Amino acid sequence: MVRFKTHRQAGVALILVLWVVSLMTIMAGSFALSTRRESALIVHARTRAQATALAEGGIHFAMLMLSMPDAQKRWIADGRTYRVQLGETVVELQLYDEAGKIDLNSAQELSLRTLLGIVTGDMEASSRLTDLILDWRDPDELKHLNGAESSDYEAAGVTQRPKNRVFYVYEELAEVLGMTPELYRRLEPFLTLYSPQDGINPAKASREVLLALAGGNENLVDTYLAQRQAGLPVTFPALQGIHFHAAADSAYTVYARIRFPDGFRYGIRAVIRRDTGAAGAPFAYLTWKTLVE
Repeated sequence: MVRFKTHRQAGVALILVLWVVSLMTIMAGSFALSTRRESALIVHARTRAQATALAEGGIHFAMLMLSMPDAQKRWIADGRTYRVQLGETVVELQLYDEAGKIDLNSAQELSLRTLLGIVTGDMEASSRLTDLILDWRDPDELKHLNGAESSDYEAAGVTQRPKNRVFYVYEELAEVLGMTPELYRRLEPFLTLYSPQDGINPAKASREVLLALAGGNENLVDTYLAQRQAGLPVTFPALQGIHFHAAADSAYTVYARIRFPDGFRYGIRAVIRRDTGAAGAPFAYLTWKTLVE
């Protein structure tokens, strides 16, 4: 009987030991996992801080190159990619002159309809969307033929309403009734709020914009771009419905992107405008957005 009790007590002790060992193993594993997560967060925060500093440096370097008095050294804001070595990292920079886009606030009805027709490939849809944009930015509650005012937004069950003013930021375009996320993204390279002109300056437009205006004619666009970059006098073929103007070199969109070896991608998109104000800075920031992939 005593021997049985001894074996039973030993068994209970063994179970307790196993439970304690299991508990300690779980605690150790949890601590190790927590440590790894905290280390990963620290590394990510450090990488992001480094990326932010590098991208900001790239934006300021682009400002410098846009201000070069020598036209041969000055960067051209037509969407081409420039690469700058900052320390051990390469920053990719793309610059776009806002005059090479259609101003969402200044464009007349015909310019908007024509551009939307080019991008969507559907003239009926472009007429409807043009009226919706016009109703958003005009100061009254009078509805265009295919447009919408506050009552129509309410009937559609959406919370936003037409602002009855100009667009303050490009992101407001996403709130226009009938605007889909896909179309919003497709329109972004073509639209600006900082021209401010009705129409576009083809001499400052990117290849993507020119291709759309030329109906996808790559030979025409590439020939035009080659002559434009060579400084030759060249004229882009007129396009019915969109006015061509010569305004330029006032506002720019600058993309600064960094790709790290571990696959982390980070960037900044800034819209800047030439400014000779009291602060003495050559440019003023209009918008600033981080881009994380």
